[in-house]
Amino acid sequence: MAVGDSELQGYDEAQKEMMNENCIIVDENDKIIGQDSKINCHLGNGKLHRAFSVLIFNSNEKLLIQQRADEKITFPSIWANSCCSHPLYQDGEEEGIEGAKKAATRKLVQELGIKPNVIRTGDLNFITKMHYKARADEKWIEHEIDYIFVIKIDVEINPNPNEIQKTQYVDEKELNDLFGKANGNDVKIGPWFRLIKDNFLSKIWRNLESIENINDNEVHHMGEVE
Repeated sequence: MAVGDSELQGYDEAQKEMMNENCIIVDENDKIIGQDSKINCHLGNGKLHRAFSVLIFNSNEKLLIQQRADEKITFPSIWANSCCSHPLYQDGEEEGIEGAKKAATRKLVQELGIKPNVIRTGDLNFITKMHYKARADEKWIEHEIDYIFVIKIDVEINPNPNEIQKTQYVDEKELNDLFGKANGNDVKIGPWFRLIKDNFLSKIWRNLESIENINDNEVHHMGEVE
């Protein structure tokens, strides 16, 4: 039994299988220093690893958001951006921005059910990277350098129910209303999505027609958040 496997007893089998995938361990400057399973990267104090967040806007400039499935091991049932996961230490996904794009196209198929090759790596616009830490509960934690990508496209989705229980497209007002409900504890928002909204999303929304012009390769250090 691998280190951390005992912590997965009682969880959904498909989600348990993915927790054995190897994440990319990095330092605070996003330099690769190793690899370890998702289990070990998310247990206890966690290990800093790479992640990505995709923001999909339709032709009406509405953002696709999702409510994560109850089966998710970390942050179940919370609202998040269109698609979010981890590049793995395999198949070239270690290769910086391009590797994270490869991971994103893989998960857009697996998670949102978008048909293969409808969204290619070259279609994803890299915006920036953010370093944050957020505890899910007493057992699980996120500690990530999150690569943020944006795409404007009308696309057919067929969400995987093991990953996603609900999706919707929202404009800025509708998203603000959802976040307002979260402040009253009626709904829960993923901490990374809250950071994206508070720090980057308004600028992204204003520049959707020229989104390729607002990228940077900085690592924005956000610290520990709730």
